[in-house]
Amino acid sequence: MKTLFRLHRRAVLKGLGGAVVGLPLLEAMLDVNPALAQSAAAKRYMVFFDGQSMGADGDTLHNDFVPDTVGPDYDLKSAVAPLGAMKSEVSIISGLRIPTASENGGTVPSGGRRDAFHVSSMSPLLAGVRSPSNTACAGPTSDQVMAALLGKQSLVYRVQADWYLSVAEPAGRDVISFKRDSSNRVVPIISKISPQQEFNALFSQPPSMTDPVAAAKADRERRARASVLDLVKGDTQRLLGKLGAGDRVRMQRHLDEIRALELRIAASGPTQTGICQTPGDPGPDPSSSGNQGTDSSGSNTYNQNLGYSGEEERARHFCDLIHMAMACDLARTASLQMTMFQSHLSMYNLTGQATDCHELGHGGVSGGTMAVSKGIAWHVKHFTYLLQKFKDTPEGNGNMLDNMAIVYALEGGHGHDPGGAKDNSSHSTENMAMMLAGRAGGLKPGQHVVAQGKHPANVLVTAMKAVGYASDTLGEVSGDISQLRG
Repeated sequence: MKTLFRLHRRAVLKGLGGAVVGLPLLEAMLDVNPALAQSAAAKRYMVFFDGQSMGADGDTLHNDFVPDTVGPDYDLKSAVAPLGAMKSEVSIISGLRIPTASENGGTVPSGGRRDAFHVSSMSPLLAGVRSPSNTACAGPTSDQVMAALLGKQSLVYRVQADWYLSVAEPAGRDVISFKRDSSNRVVPIISKISPQQEFNALFSQPPSMTDPVAAAKADRERRARASVLDLVKGDTQRLLGKLGAGDRVRMQRHLDEIRALELRIAASGPTQTGICQTPGDPGPDPSSSGNQGTDSSGSNTYNQNLGYSGEEERARHFCDLIHMAMACDLARTASLQMTMFQSHLSMYNLTGQATDCHELGHGGVSGGTMAVSKGIAWHVKHFTYLLQKFKDTPEGNGNMLDNMAIVYALEGGHGHDPGGAKDNSSHSTENMAMMLAGRAGGLKPGQHVVAQGKHPANVLVTAMKAVGYASDTLGEVSGDISQLRG
C-alpha cells in the first residue's frame, strides 16, 4: 500500500537568501493536526515620564489634572486637555502617594523616599523600592523587569537633551531606567538622546557596495525582490513531484498568482506595504542654544533664548521611532523620559512661558498651579500623539494599543514637603496621579479611578500584569488596582 505524502499546514518553500513562500491549503495538509490559531500579538510595555510635580508652591489647588468625575467619561482638566477624544483609551488614577521618612521616625519606609525631594521619588516611583541614601535607584525599574520577560531590545530614550545649567548636574537627574548587571548590582541604563543615531541604529541604511560580502548579499536581496519564485525554484520542483494531481493544479495556480502579483509590484515601483515601514529620517539633531548662567550671588539666571535643543522636534521623532520599532517587533518595551528630574528645559519655545520647567512650580511665571498644568499639557500632547499612532496601526482584529500597557508618571504631586516643612508644596509626593493607556490583559481604559492612599507602583504592577507579569509585587510594593481591569 502506497504511503500518502503528508504536509504540515505551516510548511513553506524556502530558498536562496532566506526567501520564503507560503503555501495554499492542500489536501496533503488536511489530515494533520488542526492548525493552531494564529499566535496572539506581542504584548508591549512602556513608561512615559514627566519630570514635574503637579502643583505650584503656596497654591491651595493641588492640580488641574485630576477629573471631578469619577468613573467613565471623565471631564478633562487643562493639564490633560490634549487627550481630547483619546481619553477613551486612557485611565486617570488619582489619590496616589509615596510615604516619606518623616512618617516613619526618620527611617525611609518600604516603598518610601527620603525627606529631601528631588530624585528621592525615583526609586519608589519607578522600581517600587525605598530610595537609598544616595541619588541612585535601589532596584530594577519596571521597564527593565518587563524587558527581561518580553524579550527583544528595550528602548531607553530622553527628550531633554541637556541639563541646561552652567553648574554641574547633580547625579541621577537624567536617568529613569535601571537593571541588574551580571554581578547583581543595580546599574543605570544611559538614555539615548539622538533621534538621528537611533534611526540609523534601528533602520540602518544599505551597506557600502565596496564590501564584496555586502554586495553579494544585496544582489541576493535584489533578485529576491525581482522574483521570490526564482529563489525557491528548487523547493518548488521537489514539492510538485510529490503532490497528487489535484494538489499540483492548486499549487501551480498559487504560483501563477504570486508571479502576477510580482509583475504588478514591479510596475508600480518599490512602495512599502504593511505596518512595518522605515519611518522618515529625522535628519540632523537640533543644536543646543546653550546653558543658563548664574548671577553674582550664584543664583541661576534665565534667558528665554537658552536651555533648548529642539525638544519639540525631538519628542515627535522619538515617538515615531518607538511606534515603528514596536510595529516592526524590534522592541517590546520602552521608556521615554520627556524631561529630567528638576528639569531646567526652557518652556518658552514649547508653551510660551518665559521660565524653565522646574521653576513653573516655584513661581517662575504667574499662574501658580495653572501655570504648572500648562507645562504638563505639553508633555501630554506628545503622549497623546504616540497613543494615536498606536491606535491607528491595525493589529489582528484591532490595533496595537489593544496589546499594550503604557504608564504616564510624574516626579511628584502636591502637598506637604517634609524636607522643607511646608504645605502646598511642589516638593511633595502627596496627591499624586498617573495615567494608564492600553487594553492588554483586560485593562479597561477611559475611566477616572480614585485609589486613595495607594502607591504609584500599584499602577505599575497593574500594567505589568496586563502584559504577562506573573508576580503581584514590584520591589517592596505589592498589589494592583483591580478597578483598572474589566
